[in-house]
Parts: sequence; structure tokens; C-alpha cells
Amino acid sequence: MNKQPTLEQLIEQLPREKTPERDLWPEIAARLEQSQPPKAAKSSNGWRNLAIACSLLLVSLLGYQGLQQTQSRVDPQMLAMLEQLQYQHQQQVKQLEASVNFGQWQKVSMTTPLSRGIDELREAATQIFQALKQDPTDQQLWQLWLWVQQREIELLTRGEQLPTQLDQQGISI
Repeated sequence: MNKQPTLEQLIEQLPREKTPERDLWPEIAARLEQSQPPKAAKSSNGWRNLAIACSLLLVSLLGYQGLQQTQSRVDPQMLAMLEQLQYQHQQQVKQLEASVNFGQWQKVSMTTPLSRGIDELREAATQIFQALKQDPTDQQLWQLWLWVQQREIELLTRGEQLPTQLDQQGISI
């Protein structure tokens, strides 16, 4: 057999704890005492940080409130122009509805999708108009509102151009 000690035997012979060559606690205590600032300086620094935080909070709240007030101010001229454009559109729609063929084409069941589309466009225009009253400077809302109004007039015009008689089914409009 081999008389060399095994690894396990060597590990068992090692001491369980390693002790430092010298006592380290005096050096640790000295460093801890040096790194601690005086109590009075620390408390005044805390008040300063609190004052800075309060100032930042106050500035941000005032800025937010100012932004809200700026957005809530609506130019009366813009609202008047908006109302005028809506009135003009309603007049155009009334003229188209007053035409001879308008009442006739709505009676045919084949025009139901057309009528439903007109109703949906009118509802969308109403919702967009309400949003524009809140923010009349929103260019995208303006474009969308005008587009919806144009589509409504196009659908009314198409309905007016429907034939008054459908030859295939024998239905007269």
C-alpha cells in the first residue's frame, strides 16, 4: 500500500479556523470613526435635500397647472369658425336631401348599406366635432372631420344618382 496521506487526511489535519497574524479590530474601528461625519453637518444637509425636493415638486406642479390652463383656453374665433363650417355642411346636406330623388332611393332595400354608412359617418362627425370643440387647434382632428363630411356628401350624391327603376327586379324607386 501507499503510505502517502490521502487528500481527505490532509484536509482533516488543517486547522478549522484561520487566525490573523495580528489583531485587525483597532484599524477597523479607527477607519469607521474617520468616515462618520459630525451629526450637526448631517442634519443640515438633510434639510437642504428636503428643500431642494420640495422646490422641484412645487415647480413641476406649477408647470403642470399652467399647461392645463393653457390647453383649457379655447380661442372663441376658432370655435366660431368651427360652428360656421358645421352649419355650412348641414346646409349642403339639407340641399341634397331636398332633391327629388333623395326620398325615393331611401325606400329601396338595396340602399340599406348606403344609408347605414351615412348614419355611421354622421355619428363619427358628431364625435369628432365634440373633440374639436375641446381642442380646435388639433390639425389631425380638423382633417379627419373634413374628410368625414366629404364622405357623407359623396354617399348622399351616390344615393341621389341611383336609378329610379331597377330593371332586373322590377322595383321602381
